[in-house]
Amino acid sequence: MKLIIAEKPSLGRSIMSSLGEKFEKHDEYYSSENYYVVPLHGHILELKDFEEYPENKDKRMWNVKNLPFFPAQYEYSITYGNKKIFDCIKRLLKSPEVTEVIHCGDADREGQIIVDLILEKIGNTKPVTRPFIKSTTNAGLQQAFAERKSNEEYRNINAEGKARSYIDFDFGKNLSRYASRKAGAKAGLNVGRVIGAIVTEIYNRDMEIENFIPRNYFKIESDGAIKLTSKKEFEPDEEDAAKEYAQKLNDADAVVTDVKKAKQTKRAPKLFSQTDLQGAANKRHGFSPKRTLKAAQSLYEKGLITYPRTNTNFMAEGDRPMIAGILKKLGPEFEMKRVFDDSKVDGHSAITPTGAHPELTGDELKIYMMILNRFRAMFCKEPCTVLKTTMTIDCRDPQGGSIEVFKVSGEVPLTQGWKKFEPVSEQETVLPELNVGDLVEHDFRPVATQTKPPAHYTVTTLGKWMQNPFRKSEDDEVDYAKMIAGMEIGTEATRAAIIDKAISKDYIKLTKNTYTIQPNGRFLVETCRMLGIDMSSVKTAEMGRDAKAVSRGEKTCEEVLGEVRKEIREIIAKAPEGPVDKPQETAFVCPKCGKPLQGTLKKLECGCGFTLWKTVAGKWLDDETIATLLAGKKTKLLKGFKSKAGKSFSAYLKLDPEGNIAFEFPPKPEKVSLGNCPKCGKPVYENKKGFGCSGWKPGGKGCDYVIWKYDKATKKKNTAEQVRKMLAENK
Repeated sequence: MKLIIAEKPSLGRSIMSSLGEKFEKHDEYYSSENYYVVPLHGHILELKDFEEYPENKDKRMWNVKNLPFFPAQYEYSITYGNKKIFDCIKRLLKSPEVTEVIHCGDADREGQIIVDLILEKIGNTKPVTRPFIKSTTNAGLQQAFAERKSNEEYRNINAEGKARSYIDFDFGKNLSRYASRKAGAKAGLNVGRVIGAIVTEIYNRDMEIENFIPRNYFKIESDGAIKLTSKKEFEPDEEDAAKEYAQKLNDADAVVTDVKKAKQTKRAPKLFSQTDLQGAANKRHGFSPKRTLKAAQSLYEKGLITYPRTNTNFMAEGDRPMIAGILKKLGPEFEMKRVFDDSKVDGHSAITPTGAHPELTGDELKIYMMILNRFRAMFCKEPCTVLKTTMTIDCRDPQGGSIEVFKVSGEVPLTQGWKKFEPVSEQETVLPELNVGDLVEHDFRPVATQTKPPAHYTVTTLGKWMQNPFRKSEDDEVDYAKMIAGMEIGTEATRAAIIDKAISKDYIKLTKNTYTIQPNGRFLVETCRMLGIDMSSVKTAEMGRDAKAVSRGEKTCEEVLGEVRKEIREIIAKAPEGPVDKPQETAFVCPKCGKPLQGTLKKLECGCGFTLWKTVAGKWLDDETIATLLAGKKTKLLKGFKSKAGKSFSAYLKLDPEGNIAFEFPPKPEKVSLGNCPKCGKPVYENKKGFGCSGWKPGGKGCDYVIWKYDKATKKKNTAEQVRKMLAENK
């Protein structure tokens, strides 16, 4: 008999289906003529907390004096509700019938140690084999089982998984307790290696935006059949010079001096990595990373896509037969392409369909179709081609001298190719048919504009940053060499859960597709900086690189832990006396007694009893807003407040006579009647979805007259002006 340990029930069911034997259900396992199958529910063991180690008995492990603590030997306990499963595996392993254990954890670091830790805790001595499962179709599982290797061949993956786990335990547990105590944070601060880097990066970007000072300037544009923009810029006090230069261009002839036309082939978008899939699903469907991963994981467990937790857009050479089989099923429209590169694949290839034809609904259907269409686009036989025109236009003065030369380009589609499957929303610029020597109409004008701050992180840009935190711009390609070396933030298997945790802790917020820092996140980052805790991407990536070095046998787990522990000891050794966030005198003056206010990270206060919290209804108040309040004035209209029900709202702020912050809401705009209802004569008003009679009442009572803003039958939009005319005609 062979004992199969599957990471989750769905994988267990797929494995039993592929083995072609009749299985009988027992309490915690299944049995057939040749196999026992025990399905887990992910991790059933977890590292013991500080208080559970015997040497810490009766110690207060949240007391800074008892930190840091590093276990001499890391110990695991069984998670709640999983003792029966653990005892079942232990009992089956002792059975003389069992001659081999088949390790069926997911094919990654986490899946490796989930099963390994159980076998180690039990003290298993029987041979263990490991099928590296990429696809859960019957064919994929049968191939993986046929090619399974000794689990010993994956010992370096085991070592890396443990190294990451121990680093996170030592770093996170010690420094979270230390920072929480020194900051007096009742709810506790989460100083995790990866969560800290993510929150810090979003904080840094938001501070850059908050402190951004725009530069005003004039640019010179002609917005005709061909848009021309001058390279020259003028300062705000140079408006007259800008007008003079625009007039100089207008007085000149704009002559076409060169026209080049060339047929170009557009490359298809790359196959999906998990990060790219999450970004695309957010942009197209508004899905959070967690929601996308949940749907993709379910599709994988149903055997409809390959393993989703991958960090590459490429395929391994060994995947050629699988891809050839899928292309054959798809038909003659598709052919092999150059997507195979072992140097850019770290364990798992890009996400692809498996060739199955599913019946799906909801999120799963949307994610499956995205993966299938991206696959079709990549392997589409017909090229996507355009005719690109590049035109040079020279603005010449009456004497024939060149004032400024402009280059413009445009494209005309020739063959659709992969865009049949993966439409791209891009603004096409079509140039008029002009020849060398033709004149271009132009009317240059100065346009007042200003530089823009950097954009907030989105699901896409944050995902790319985590993959490649050292890239110089958000358009840079992924550096696979650095990624495979471990120089990334978190892993594809853990990022979605960590981001979700940061949101639940109210460190960051995801609104549609944009991440922003929250007051709790500011407090976390600023507290850690005051305590000398490095949560930067550089430090996090270095620890990830060191853990990866363990998997290649370049470092031992003990060496890596030694470096981390040394840093933790040094941080705690420099602990300041008392709370880190001591009140300090500020430039702000108390509105009650006129004395300087004392400030901490979270509030301003005075000995007379006046207190002003820096966070109001989930919104952080900047210094300008605080100064306005303390001066007794009403602030400008502020956005981004959050009610107890979680709804966002806008309001003015001011101090009431007692010195408390009070909200003042902008008056609601008066409803303007568009006319009288033709059914009952009452006024008709505009609302969110249509134009309805004011005689309507909840529950469908009253007048039901309504004109919808979008008519589904005619597929036309109705405007307020159209409804006003319609009602006037019905008088």
